[in-house]
Amino acid sequence: MTLHASSIEWAIDFVADHSDGDLFPKVPEMEAIRARRGEFVSLLEGKQLSSFKPGPSRRFIVPKDEISYRQATQLDPQDSLILSALIHQFGAGIERRRKSSRHVHSYRFSPTVEGGLYGADSAWNDFWCQAHESSKAHPIILYCDIADFYNQVYHHDVENQLIESGFPNQAVKWLISLLESTTAGVSRGVPVGPHGIHLIAEASLIPIDDSISHNGLNCIRYADDIVVFCDTMKEAKLALATIAGVLDKQQRLMLQKHKTRFYEAPKFQALCRTMIEDRPISPDEAGLLKLIKKYSGGNRYKTILYSQISKKDWESISENTIRGIIEDYISAEPIDFIRLRWFYRRLTQIGHPGAVHVSLHCLDQLAPCFANICLYLASVQSIEPKQWEDIGTRLIKLLDSEEVKSNEYFSLSILSLFSKNKKINHFASLAGSFQSSPSFVRREIFLAAMTNSAYPWIREHKESFINMDPWQKMAFIYCCSGLPRDEKKYFINRWEFDRPFEKVLAKWSRAEGSS
Repeated sequence: MTLHASSIEWAIDFVADHSDGDLFPKVPEMEAIRARRGEFVSLLEGKQLSSFKPGPSRRFIVPKDEISYRQATQLDPQDSLILSALIHQFGAGIERRRKSSRHVHSYRFSPTVEGGLYGADSAWNDFWCQAHESSKAHPIILYCDIADFYNQVYHHDVENQLIESGFPNQAVKWLISLLESTTAGVSRGVPVGPHGIHLIAEASLIPIDDSISHNGLNCIRYADDIVVFCDTMKEAKLALATIAGVLDKQQRLMLQKHKTRFYEAPKFQALCRTMIEDRPISPDEAGLLKLIKKYSGGNRYKTILYSQISKKDWESISENTIRGIIEDYISAEPIDFIRLRWFYRRLTQIGHPGAVHVSLHCLDQLAPCFANICLYLASVQSIEPKQWEDIGTRLIKLLDSEEVKSNEYFSLSILSLFSKNKKINHFASLAGSFQSSPSFVRREIFLAAMTNSAYPWIREHKESFINMDPWQKMAFIYCCSGLPRDEKKYFINRWEFDRPFEKVLAKWSRAEGSS
């Protein structure tokens, strides 16, 4: 089995545009691979997958809400590309074996570069809308949540399902080796974060979905959430026992006790209404979303340029309005972080600066939205350079705060902004903290140096290249592209690069800017 060129090329564009997940900033080096895509494709196409050993991934603790966290994983960039290419090439085999989208809503395989690996981005809404509608005909509803699902998936179960789905032996072995590389060799757990992993996790649930169906339960599922529609409490209790038994016998999975509940239909319908994303918190939000939809055509991934928006429409959006919407969310009890993250994604499409100050001022309350806020800040348009410098000053102060210092993920998210926007500036402050910073911070400082054309500073670190970790080395080779041609050629030629990603990155860096 070998990867097809078309799937590798699709993966390059997809990962370059969407990162390898929703939780981490894009890897800038992906643009170098895209620029020399033909060379990268030729190094992977037709080759044995066993020759591409998984590289080192990165793990961070990411907040889900005010009191709970999850471990999120960012894959080595080459692994992210191979994973995406494999799922693109063979994912249809998994999709064919799944229950219909009327029963299983999550992560339906339908790849496009614009939308990603999966189909309708309204799947979460569709799930809760169907749950709401179906509950009207059933007085009792059982809601189940599989406990710590991604961390409990057995690799052996994944292997069996991939084989049943038509994945070639080489592909299966490579994917299992990738999973084991993220779990320190433990044969349980799949990483949270990478887009392609969602379909692998869904594959592991195929026998569970089949068994539940064979037991005659009237239910729907989204990822680890299962909703069963019942006519009596007795029927609901029997359904709970059935599901608990199926999960245990199939994969030794368990239900999360504090989330698994019986509902009477009216109370369940109220729950459904709180879960549906398209529910503006105020008329102001409804109006803003209508305007965004006007320019996006309903495409939630489309970036809308400032030049595309009429002056009248742009001026109709005030900072006070956006601040009021966010403050309405913050003042709610409890804060609806799912919806608030969704709102920030819509703001990111239009890049209006109205949420900048309220977001930075209330960051301690908005911690579960941190990644979305950073993506929003990177999207902001129509701001004067002096305002960007002021924002940079506030970000530097945030980096020194106890809240950010206590969480590496927060530091990563903030630092990534300095490599995306030269106008934020403040590189001198970052450079001053370089020697005392951990490795992942040093990587971001290198990238910020390139954005700020601080090539003399980059030159000073050539001697320490041998002691850098793989993620730092990758960034440094990328940044060397701005050094004088002979200097960077001599430096890069001193090192051997065995993996396709690093080989192509080094070639790009040597050639970039050369006459």
